[in-house]
Amino acid sequence: MSEHSVHHARWDRLTTDELYGIVVLRNRVFALEQRVEAEDFDGRDREPDTEHWWFGTEADAVGYLRLIRPAVDEVHPDGSERPARAIGRVATDPGHRGSGIAGRLVAAVLEAHGHEPFVLHAQEYVAGLYEPHGFVRFGEPYDEAGIRHVGMYRARR
Repeated sequence: MSEHSVHHARWDRLTTDELYGIVVLRNRVFALEQRVEAEDFDGRDREPDTEHWWFGTEADAVGYLRLIRPAVDEVHPDGSERPARAIGRVATDPGHRGSGIAGRLVAAVLEAHGHEPFVLHAQEYVAGLYEPHGFVRFGEPYDEAGIRHVGMYRARR
């Protein structure tokens, strides 16, 4: 398959080519471009409920996000339902930015799981990407890995 489309799989279903494409993209964006020094591979990728979503071909990811179960103490807005899922590690290849790839991935995740409450920690400069999908900002902006982030929440639908 050479045409770009949305794909998803859990860890035990990823092929080595799919995993390689995801790792290359995450490294390109987080380590090389953003110079994030924190460990990208935190063990959450391999958890049974974690879903890997990417846009591209089976061997070449140009967009990616990770869907995990939030930590028990996951921060969310006061008075809101505890989130059931957390979106993270959102990355788009620099050569493909501005073409709606991240939005397509978020929309696909919400189509599959949108009845559940979500949380994410957006880099502040791209938080507007998530607002059309029903995410609202909460709390004060904060620094994570040297980049300003803001919490975002989407209620159960």
